[in-house]
Amino acid sequence: MDQCPRCGETDQRYFIVNQTRSLCRKCLTYQGDLGEAVFAEDLVEPVLSYALTENQLVCSKAVEEASRCGDVLVYAICGAGKTELVIETIRSVLDRKLTVGIAVARRQVVLQLYERLSVIFSELSVTAVCEGYTSEINGHLIICTTHQLFRYPKFFDVLILDEPDAFPFSEDKTLQGFANMACKGNIIYLTATPSLELRNKVKKGELREINLFVRPHGYPLSVPKVKTGLHYVQMIVLQRWLAKRKKQALIFVPSIQLGNQLSTLLKLVFVHAGHEHLDEHIRSFKNEKIQFLICTTVLERGVTFSGIDVCVMHADHRVFTHASLIQIAGRVGRSFSDPEGEVLFLCSQSSRNIEACLRDIRQANASLVSRHS
Repeated sequence: MDQCPRCGETDQRYFIVNQTRSLCRKCLTYQGDLGEAVFAEDLVEPVLSYALTENQLVCSKAVEEASRCGDVLVYAICGAGKTELVIETIRSVLDRKLTVGIAVARRQVVLQLYERLSVIFSELSVTAVCEGYTSEINGHLIICTTHQLFRYPKFFDVLILDEPDAFPFSEDKTLQGFANMACKGNIIYLTATPSLELRNKVKKGELREINLFVRPHGYPLSVPKVKTGLHYVQMIVLQRWLAKRKKQALIFVPSIQLGNQLSTLLKLVFVHAGHEHLDEHIRSFKNEKIQFLICTTVLERGVTFSGIDVCVMHADHRVFTHASLIQIAGRVGRSFSDPEGEVLFLCSQSSRNIEACLRDIRQANASLVSRHS
């Protein structure tokens, strides 16, 4: 075997022969059925309960046209409506009797996208494939975690890769291999925080870049306020900040240990990626049954809550990268009913990542002003 058909590995040291069958040790632990293509019989008619803005329509058309010719980077700020920007592309691909899928890094995002797209494409079979949802892996539109892409070697004519800079996909070469091998056509990268690798591909002409730096409601991104102090000072500031909140808020922490400590001290719910009741608590927060929710970076992207504020404890911690801080700040001001909100970074001292986050948000807001001037 010269190359693994699932993860693309070519290093012969990873290949073994078992009962005359060649196996790749790099992805051997990924076991399960492989997908089969299902095509729509009639023309696809997506149904949206709201109208796209002029900026979204222009961007959507550009993405659809560009995706016919090659790979595309859609660089859109948090809350710009990245999902809306690929609906026309999904319709076009399915109408041409081709295969299309959406891959994301995290299970919670798969389930949220499934809920939304099942309504938009109500006449199609929309399938979510992630942990706990692997009994059905075929459909007209596949939405899966990047882990589950091993089921679809050389399967998708168009693969929409949502937030490719998100952990664990960004640091796992096997998952990246699954994505490359699953796509036999073109990839659309959707992100608010493109990696240096993607930006370099744009410069080399390997990717067509399409930008959208304005949210549908037209309001600017919330610029984080930064307050410095030792841990006990941050705790005091946090408690006073929470006491002033009249709406919901997320409190991000860099570790499970700190999250548990805050949860006990403040008597608030804390969630992380391995939490037994993660989905339940997310639903409760989304349904406004919980006012304050402590969380790790598991909620930094891909989830949308209306009308919330955000605070980050120890924002200078190495866990909070430049990209993750932008994503966290982007949780605020996403709804038409509450397009503004407050973002607070608490830290012992400002960091390179914090400064880069502030710079990029201000630059995006400056772009919005120049569009309106």
